[in-house]
Amino acid sequence: MASDTLGDVKSQILEALRHPEAEEGLYFRNFYHLHEEDERPAVQAEEADILDALRELVGAGKVKLDESGPEAVFTLVQKH
Repeated sequence: MASDTLGDVKSQILEALRHPEAEEGLYFRNFYHLHEEDERPAVQAEEADILDALRELVGAGKVKLDESGPEAVFTLVQKH
């Protein structure tokens, strides 16, 4: 994937995580599969590309990964 495309996917992920519906985090599937009542934007990318972008965001300290539950939850790292 081109780096500009990966950058776009990362921007979409951050936008989805900034949405009020994502306050408690999102499961991986929530980035690409929205329910009718969801108001946050979907990430327009293949699942593998979303995963690559999430790995980079976690590595850069912008997104937190919580694997303590039955599904991994991604949340925005809050700057203090």
